[in-house]
Amino acid sequence: MRILIKFFSIFFLFFSTSLFAENYINVSYGITTNDLSITATRSTSITKDDDDEGFILSGGTLIGNSWGVDLMYYDLGSTSIKVDALDYVKIDNVEYEVQSGGTISNDISGYGIGLIGMSDADLISFYVKAGVHAWDKSGSTTILDNNNAFAGSFYSKGIGGYGGIGIGLNVIENITLNISYDIIGLSNNAQFDNASSILSGGLIFRF
Repeated sequence: MRILIKFFSIFFLFFSTSLFAENYINVSYGITTNDLSITATRSTSITKDDDDEGFILSGGTLIGNSWGVDLMYYDLGSTSIKVDALDYVKIDNVEYEVQSGGTISNDISGYGIGLIGMSDADLISFYVKAGVHAWDKSGSTTILDNNNAFAGSFYSKGIGGYGGIGIGLNVIENITLNISYDIIGLSNNAQFDNASSILSGGLIFRF
């Protein structure tokens, strides 16, 4: 909730200083795919769920004729593994024993800022964007032999890179029906390692 409040505070401050430029808001919802790097060891098996549903709320202002600044908040849903007692799992080259059966999950969200290039066409429009973002994999577990050490790898936060492309149909004036693909890197080198992605549809409002 604090992340969302911070985002909207920046969001409204940003637009209040851009009243004489062309602004936009992009709301999209779709299917997410997340990189779940945890594996089973010692001939045990686990059930992974690395797909979910999520959304991106973004907005910005066009500084030039076809480029501008983009702000976004995203929620990519959850990833999880289902384990049984005495299973063994490995993440970041460290092995953990499962003490009791259950599901271990994390929730992925964050906010970012970047640049966007957007076409200006009557019927079909498209955009491409890239930037950096602060991501957070939140959650907790109590069913492993070393929960704190595991949490340092499975529940984490940092600064990564993101990029996206979209194509839209300008259905009426200032409203575009949009299909987009975004990739969101969940590593601390501002690149696209351990990436999540979202294929989504939504609406772009220009004002």
